[in-house]
Amino acid sequence: MPTTMAAMLLTGHGGIEKLEYHQDVATPQPKAGEVLVQVTATAKNNTDRKAREGLYPTKDKGDVTSFAMGGTPTLTFPRIQGADVAGRIVAVGEGVDAKRIGQRGLLDFNIYADERRDINLTPDYYGHGADGGFAEYIAVPAEQFYHVPNPELHDAELASMGMCSYQTAYHMMTAAKVGPGERVLVSGASGGVGTALIQLCRIVGAIPYAVSQLDKAEALKALGAETVIDRGDLPTFVERVLESTGGKPIDAVMDLVGGEMTNLFIDTMIVDMQGRKSYPRLSIAGASGGNLSEMMDPHLSLSSTDIWRFPRHP
Repeated sequence: MPTTMAAMLLTGHGGIEKLEYHQDVATPQPKAGEVLVQVTATAKNNTDRKAREGLYPTKDKGDVTSFAMGGTPTLTFPRIQGADVAGRIVAVGEGVDAKRIGQRGLLDFNIYADERRDINLTPDYYGHGADGGFAEYIAVPAEQFYHVPNPELHDAELASMGMCSYQTAYHMMTAAKVGPGERVLVSGASGGVGTALIQLCRIVGAIPYAVSQLDKAEALKALGAETVIDRGDLPTFVERVLESTGGKPIDAVMDLVGGEMTNLFIDTMIVDMQGRKSYPRLSIAGASGGNLSEMMDPHLSLSSTDIWRFPRHP
């Protein structure tokens, strides 16, 4: 194995000038229980940008910072970003079966606080709390690099199924218990998580209604959107959503926008509570419309709206 590799180093908070390309970065060595992966594809996502720009606010929303849900900030510089990693195992550490060398797979990006793999209460991830995939090689726990032999999936397609898109979408839907026949409103529908939500809705038999710009309508319908609602003209937004559903309330909202839209999203679910068969459900995993979402108390207490907030990755 080469002793050095090429990597993109994040040197501090700021613009793209804080990303520096180096060809003499030390190649990581797999420790006990780890594998060394030659990276063949990695996705760039919004969390990479926000971490670089320092857009995870503290209580003083003007601070430039990174998140520190475990109590202490884990983003230190220089850092190799990139959490959605696809590649092939080229070396193994002590205790790992050498037969795994050559396996192609996808990384579970989480940095777990303990041995549990079903919950992570101090969320952190590769590319933030440890070096990620914007490099030629990465060393990761063997149990978190999953063999994906499917030849029909190109490496770039495999990387797109990682952290920012399909895993976030999957957890949003499962937490909200989205089921067959339910009407699901997807905001920010043209992004990575939004397009994943549309496809996953169709897989489980739910009906996705996309909120986006109308110039993206045909592409979103091709992915499975029942219809596309223009996100503009807020005073008529609820009326237009209900028109698209034939007057029937939305069962669950998958919110990637937040901000001033949140109350409107809830309004699409509570127009006919007597006609519902389940509680309205709101899953939030993004805030492109603003980090602060104000919700009217009657919307929550009188309609018994179930809300899940996903710190995306964290």
